[in-house]
Amino acid sequence: MHKKTVDTLVVNGDIFTGDRDQPHYRPGAIAIKDSVIVGVGPESEILSSCESTRKIDARGALVHPGFIETHLHMTAMAYHGAPFSPQSTAATKVNYSTLKSATNPTITAAYTAAAACSMLQRGFTLFFEAGTVFETDAFAESMTKCGVRAMVSAPFAWDDLSTYEELWPHMMPDALKKRAPADARRVIDQWNHEISRNKDENALVRGYVGLYGEATATDDLTREAVKLASESNVIFWQHQSFNPEFDIEEKKKWGDTGAVRMDRLGALNPNTTLAHMNVLDENDIELILLKKPGLSWCPNNALGYQITPPHRCWFPYLYKKGISVSLGVDTTVIHPIGIAGLLSLYLSASFGERLNDADPFYMQTIDAANNVGLGDRLGSLTVGKRADVVIREVRDITHLSWRDDTGILLSLSSSMIPVDTVMIDGRIVMEKGRLTTMDQDAILAEAVRQRDLLAASLSN
Repeated sequence: MHKKTVDTLVVNGDIFTGDRDQPHYRPGAIAIKDSVIVGVGPESEILSSCESTRKIDARGALVHPGFIETHLHMTAMAYHGAPFSPQSTAATKVNYSTLKSATNPTITAAYTAAAACSMLQRGFTLFFEAGTVFETDAFAESMTKCGVRAMVSAPFAWDDLSTYEELWPHMMPDALKKRAPADARRVIDQWNHEISRNKDENALVRGYVGLYGEATATDDLTREAVKLASESNVIFWQHQSFNPEFDIEEKKKWGDTGAVRMDRLGALNPNTTLAHMNVLDENDIELILLKKPGLSWCPNNALGYQITPPHRCWFPYLYKKGISVSLGVDTTVIHPIGIAGLLSLYLSASFGERLNDADPFYMQTIDAANNVGLGDRLGSLTVGKRADVVIREVRDITHLSWRDDTGILLSLSSSMIPVDTVMIDGRIVMEKGRLTTMDQDAILAEAVRQRDLLAASLSN
């Protein structure tokens, strides 16, 4: 039998595909050619049909599609463990909002590269920047140099700040309002700039249409966003129904709950992903089940802000009913990357609608890909999709899977299992836990240097 020649073969893997129809192969193999998966299955079958001069021996370790983080504010990566909190109302010179609004291209490039390393070391190959990076070109250039995927949109896309100024004035310093004025024209122009990145089908950094949300956009701007997203074949995204305060204010301001208003404006559909969605009533649930938007759930924030409990956690119920639910960490100032999967299991169990053990694995792979608008090319190790592949290490008994029909171990322990190798578009960007595309030590040193310089400049 004539074998086809491929660029790379990953062999001897405990492969969890992210495809529920063909979930697992052990020992399994993956064949990659021209950045695309051309074969995946039992090792004996792949080796009988494919050959390559480059073989990567996974040595029995877990192999899975790259995780996708669907809600992350990139600049917060540099402030993990900082002596302030996003919840703090202290009007100090150095706080979360002032730091976000004081960046420049050099700072953003440094933070971005450091964030890319952190993501890869936890098995994430794409992260969705949730509309708070000002220097988007520096962000895109730095991510591309590292070889990591990202989604980016207009920073602080809003045209009505009255709700935030009333409820959370500490999040609205003058410096932020000056850099991101409540101006629809600014926002629309920036959206078009970000979406132009998508002309290159192979671009690692892609644009989407995002509003900051939480009652900071007028009906007119929201309709513009929905229209542009549809015309450009990208998702529409925003923060929504985060906590009871905003839910009450939104009802006063617009006369509707967030979900009802989104539906009225044409925004509640499968091309929409709404982040948070912690405060929902029965009518909202019926509407979501009918219109099927994607939902990006941040379980750590729901717990951290004491929203769930007491409010009911609807996500397991919605997920079991067929709604695409993905996971996000939101701000890493007080929450580490990789925690959302485990917390989703704990939080769901507290309310009698416990997720299945493997659900968080799928929420961070195929469901996440769908919720960023890239389900046709990412999210599973499937023939025809891009070759974003993560190979974990095998160090102890807890890093070896037992059951072969789910991704339970990846749900429970993925943040604790070291990453050995990461491929994005078939290119090795991390090997033996180290970035291959840039100097990882230099990246970390520069990010820390820029962080300290920025804090010092604001303190003076």
